[in-house]
Amino acid sequence: MKFANKLFLFFCITFSIGVKSKETPYFSPKNIRAFGEYLYKEKEYTRAIIEFQRFLFALDSLPQNADSIFFKIAICYRLNEDYKNSIKYLKKIPSEYPKSGLLEEVYLELSLCYSLMDSVNKSEEILRSFLERSDTSNKALQLTAINYILSKKWEEAKKCLKASSLDRNPLLRLVEVGENLPKKNRALSGFLSTVIPGSGKYYCNRPMEGFHSFVTIGFSAWQAYEGFKEDGIHSVKGWIFGSLGVFLYFGNIYGSIVAADIYNEEQELMFKLSIKNFLNENF
Repeated sequence: MKFANKLFLFFCITFSIGVKSKETPYFSPKNIRAFGEYLYKEKEYTRAIIEFQRFLFALDSLPQNADSIFFKIAICYRLNEDYKNSIKYLKKIPSEYPKSGLLEEVYLELSLCYSLMDSVNKSEEILRSFLERSDTSNKALQLTAINYILSKKWEEAKKCLKASSLDRNPLLRLVEVGENLPKKNRALSGFLSTVIPGSGKYYCNRPMEGFHSFVTIGFSAWQAYEGFKEDGIHSVKGWIFGSLGVFLYFGNIYGSIVAADIYNEEQELMFKLSIKNFLNENF
């Protein structure tokens, strides 16, 4: 046996004996939880969920502070946008730990999850219940304002935010953006493309589609004109390109109306995404 192989074997045996003698409990519940906490701080939420669940599974019975583990699992699920599982773990706390010190945070998290799921009515119901038996908090006021923003109740959102003690609340900026969200008029878009093919799509910030419509409809019309000019009313070329041009023309009008709807939906989605980013960064 070569000297290098002997040396490698020696180190392997020494290491295995050392590990066995120390008997380090790498997979003890305490260390599993500590690793979960580390992953949580590192924002590796999927792996953190697995470790926290392993910690709970490794115990013969749930400890008194398991409510804090349920709460962190719920937050991990929420940050992973798995709101249903987040709600599932949040609901475990009041049912299994009715005297938990986390109950206020739990109800606020529940409200937040329902807001993120666009279940504004359910979120508002939880907030009302929370505010009836708890002192008004800035977090609760901000969540209430978020629900007003999602419902496009701009004035109510402003009043709610002014009631909080936070200066220059960034949510006021979201209210301003929501109030002035750019929109395209579908009737105007269709009218523009009726007058000049493709102009409606250009109006909806789709210049290449507008240019393509203008060129294809213009080319079809030109070919139809040439065909009828050469062979008269019986021109096969004229009828083929004429029919194609008419089909493309009306398709261009309809497409322009749809383009306006798509533009408006995209603006709404981007606005909701900015709300979601705010919530994930601040709650």
